[in-house]
This record gives sequence, structure tokens and C-alpha cells, in this order.
Amino acid sequence: MRPLFSKHKRVSLAVIALSTLFLSFKATISDTTADPFLTLCKNSDAYYTHSYRDITYQQNFVDSYKKLISINNKLVVNTPAGVEKYAFLNLDEFESNNLESIKIRTLKADGTIVELDSSLVFRRNSKREKFGAINYPIPAVEPGDTIETNYVYYERLDVSNLKSYVNLYSSLPSINTQYTIKTGPQLTVRYKTYNDFPKPEVIANDSLVYVQFSMDNVIGLEENENSCLPCEKPYLYYSLETKDSELRTWLDVYNEEFNILSQPMALDSENSSYYNRWKRRVIGSAKDSTKYYQLELLHNEVLENFRMLPAQPNELIKSTGFFLKEERFDPISIRRFYRQILEDLDIEYWAVFGRNKRMGTIDIDYIRKGEFDHIFFAYRNEKGGVQFLYPHDEFFMYLIDEIPTSLYSTKAVLVKPVSNDKKKRKDNFIDRDLQLAKVDSVSVATINMPGMDSNFNYINQMFSSDVNMEAKKATFRYRLEVSGGLSTEMRSFFNMLNQNEELSNFYNALSEFEGNDNTMQIDSVTSRIQKTSKPFVYVMSAEGPLNNAFTFINDSLVSVSFDKLIQHAQLESSSDTPELSYYLDYNFSDDFTFYINFPSNIEVLGLENGNEDFKNDFGEYFFDLKKSKDNQLRVRSKYTILKNFIPKENLDALELLNERIKQVKNKRLVVKVETKQ
Repeated sequence: MRPLFSKHKRVSLAVIALSTLFLSFKATISDTTADPFLTLCKNSDAYYTHSYRDITYQQNFVDSYKKLISINNKLVVNTPAGVEKYAFLNLDEFESNNLESIKIRTLKADGTIVELDSSLVFRRNSKREKFGAINYPIPAVEPGDTIETNYVYYERLDVSNLKSYVNLYSSLPSINTQYTIKTGPQLTVRYKTYNDFPKPEVIANDSLVYVQFSMDNVIGLEENENSCLPCEKPYLYYSLETKDSELRTWLDVYNEEFNILSQPMALDSENSSYYNRWKRRVIGSAKDSTKYYQLELLHNEVLENFRMLPAQPNELIKSTGFFLKEERFDPISIRRFYRQILEDLDIEYWAVFGRNKRMGTIDIDYIRKGEFDHIFFAYRNEKGGVQFLYPHDEFFMYLIDEIPTSLYSTKAVLVKPVSNDKKKRKDNFIDRDLQLAKVDSVSVATINMPGMDSNFNYINQMFSSDVNMEAKKATFRYRLEVSGGLSTEMRSFFNMLNQNEELSNFYNALSEFEGNDNTMQIDSVTSRIQKTSKPFVYVMSAEGPLNNAFTFINDSLVSVSFDKLIQHAQLESSSDTPELSYYLDYNFSDDFTFYINFPSNIEVLGLENGNEDFKNDFGEYFFDLKKSKDNQLRVRSKYTILKNFIPKENLDALELLNERIKQVKNKRLVVKVETKQ
């Protein structure tokens, strides 16, 4: 970490130095054809000669800033595929509605210039109408042309949000990529680089602070949902602070960020007394039980009978009793409720600060703004083990000791006040003075968050299907059992679809677009069971028709399509030449068993030599097909990922595993059914 401070220099010297910086980092293409990076560029569909992002922070008011983001790129398009992929102006909704200027030009290989008419891009019926995301074709682009892009958009920020995570990678190679920060002398730039990120060029004087981060010969990277760029590639994090500010400590984090999210309100006695009555009613005859059992009772009452809704600005100062009366919570009030319950039951707890696995490891020593994206509770149970209390969100209600899967096997920070004095009321609640409680000191510890392996992270599906030869159709009875991280994610996803009509419609439309043939169509769910202790097993039974899996050739011959029956949650490798490894939340197994019952005895054609039993260091695939009864065919297919980290150099092992499934799914069996005389 390296704080920057003002140096008293003349403004004219600053301007000269700035000009020197720009000239020194100007990207040019060498004539040396032996340069392997230039060869890579020329063999790509497209590449950047330069890619610049310049950030300027302008103070509006005391605690308010305007952030100007200037984008300046030159993109050389080499191939027809490059034209199809990259000859577009792409802006998200925020950028398109906050533009200050834009200029897009096509520099033709013959020297002519074609400029994009931005009035054609930004059309609307009235000034009040918002623009959506922009994906507009850039005119006249052919292989060999260069697209020059220049635009500026802005964002308004308060002083606590002057920060950013920066890496200089994109999906295309770049000869030179730069990221600059410019602000007035009233602020200082604090930054820390990781994974050998190059040191910046810096100007700091009595008129400005200017920092330029630059990398040459930046390879293109294809990221996916399993990539963790901060785990492998150079990046940096910076924040802008007032010049006299000190580095943040975990004491600051606890007193400010944890308290503002979790400290209960006590502004009305009526609702406070309702909270006490509600707690006594729920605990009831268990008032002499352990405080941990009482915590479970109170938690389960909310889990079973309360709704989760978005936070409303006019309810931010409401007490817990208000939400208990309404039988609903939001992501802020539920944290306050949990803290109030833990303190009332005299259960010692920690504030836990965690970071999503694919954002890189949490930095214990340099506590950056935005360093953590999960804040929750931990406590020691009656057996001495640590359990977690993770607040519900709008779409999902977590069980005790259940955490988001992105926190599995990550490092987190535990923070707890150190005090021998008895707490006063003002230390427990935000009262009419609206002042947060503050502690004088805290203890800080790191913890390795728990994970679960494929013995606990599993999905087991069992089907029993009856084939009706006369009606030429089939039905099935279904039992689904999911456990561990798969249980958390599946329940979360379906809760989200149930509560968000727009998102549900999107997935329905996507399903139709991708040609989902509804092979296993559930007509009715006959039972659901949710186990509340780890690993949170969820069991569902259902039934319905089975479509498209069987082709009835005639009255006695049936063709079975494994491509329709076997649908595993496969982990795919997305690139032929991956540059990034796979960081999974967890390893898992996906076990599928199908019993196909025919009305009479069967003879199976092609049953021999159809089984698979494949294993490598990162996964295994088992397939078994046999006659289990005279009239029954049993199909079992099990897919297992054995590691939660797969190095990029070993992703071919994943391809070999998936190839075995592909071979099995290409099989077709013909079943001859004995006809009745």
C-alpha cells in the first residue's frame, strides 16, 4: 500500500510531466514481425492497439463527487468473424443514460473515414424516456479496418464510494492498456497492487493528483462463471480519501459498517413491547430450555411464517416490533432482529465479514472499502462448535448454519468487542438521538469458512416409469433429493423465480428458445420435505408424463433415447486454450437412476458392452444398464466432480470426462416387448 500526498510543484511542471507520460505510453506497432505478441494480435479476430480508461473525480458538494469515465480505444478488426463479434457499439443502460459525449469512427484500410451518426443510435420519443442497453452496428467495418471509439459518461457518488477494483484485461489482446485516476489536491489516492501488477506513474502537487496504471502486451482472457481473475492475474484496488484520513481498522469497520446494518432501533415503546410479547409467545413452554434451542424456535417461526420483501426508505428507522406485527422483514431489519435476539438470549457472537470466492482472497491487513460483500453472524453453540446465522435476502431464507455457496472454503474475518463492562441500553439500540453505539476495542481473528465435498453436495434423482404400449405413452413417478450447496442453490433459484415474475418469464422464454422439449414434465408435486440441519437435505416427490424419450416403432418394439433421459449438471470447459483455472464453490455428485417398467417381459437389443466406469484426478463417470427384472430396464448414470479447483492445464481432464457422457447419450436401445397371445 502506498499513500499519495501533495508535492509542491509548479502547475506548469505538472502539465509538462503529464504530456511526457502520455507520450511515453503511446502505443505503436513495431515492424518487428518476430514479436510473438504481435503475431498473437494478428492471428486474433481483433485486437486493440490501445485501450484507455481515464477516471476524473470532480467535487460537487462537501460529500458529493462527479465521476467522469472517459473511454478511448482503437480496435483493429482482422477477420469476418471479428466483424460479426466486435463491430458494435455496446453500452449498458447506465452508460447510455449518463453520456456526456460520444464519437465513433471507422478508419478504413484505404485511408477513408466513416463516422457513426450518434443521432441514429440515441433515438427516443421524449426527453423523459430512458434509453435501454445499446447494441448498435458500427457502419462500414470490413476486415483490416480500425474502429476508433471515444465516449465519456458520468456517475454521481458520495465520498464513501470513491473506490474501484481494476484489472487491465479484456476478451481481446491489447498492445497497450491504461487506467488513469485524476482528482484535486484535497484527496489522496490509496492503492494496493496484487499479483505483481506494475507500479504506476504518479504526479501529486498542489493542483492535482494524477496516477497512471499501464500494461503492455495484455493477452485476451475469456472469463466464465467459474473464473477467478483476481486469484491469478495482476489487479489493483484503490480508494480516494481525504488527505488527513487514517487507514481503516477492524474497529472502524465494526463501529460503522456492522453497527449501521445490525444495531436495532428503539424509537417507539409500543412496538418494543410487542417484540417482547412475541418472543414469549413463540418460546412458550420452552422457556426453561437452553438459549440455543430458544434461538432455533424464534428462527423457525420467522422461516415458516414471515415474508421477505425489499427494504423501504420510510421503514429504515422502524423497530423490530413493527416488522413482527407485519409478519415480514427486509434484508436490513432481519439483521437487526438477529442481533437483538442474540443479545437478548445472551448468546456471545461475532460479526463475520466474508468475500465471494471469485473476487479473490480477503485482505486482512489493508481493509479496503468494498473489501467484503457478506456481513453476518457467528456464535458458539452448546457443544462448542461455531455456527453461522446468515440473514435472509429478498428471495431466499437461510437455515441456521447455512451460508451462500460462494463463501464455501474461503477466508473470513471474525470481529468481536472486547469489554468487561456490562452493556448499557445505548450500546444495544439506536435511540432517539440516532447515534450508533461505539466500542473501544475489538478482537480480530480469521477463520476458514467450511465447505462440503461430493459426499454432501449431491443431487439424487430416481424415476420409475411405466410404458403403455397400447396408448404409446409413458408416465413417471419421481423422487428428487438434493443436499449441501446444491440444495441451497436450487431452493434459492426456484424461490427467485416464484417471487420475480419478470425473471420467471425470461427463463420460460429462454427455455422455449433453446428448444426445451419438456421430456420430464411434472404435473403434480406429491410431497416436500426440508431438513433443517446441515447438510440441508431437500426431498421432493412428483409425477407426470414422460415425453420424447421413447419412440414406438410398432406394437412390440420401443427405441429408448438416452440423450433425452440423461440430463446431468455437467461442468463445461468453455475454451480450447484456457488462460484461467476453474474455482468452484464445491465439488459434487449428480446421481440419476431410471427404472423403466414394461407391461410384459422384454428382450433388449444392444445391451452388451454398454457400461462405463471412468475416473481421473478431477472427476468420474459411472453408467450401468441392465435388466433388473424380466419386464424392467434399469439405467443408472452418475457424474462426479472430485475437486473444487481445476488448474487450467488440467481442464482437458474435464473434457475427457464429458466425452464419456456424450458417448453414452448417443446410444439408442431397442426393446422388444413380449406381446400377449
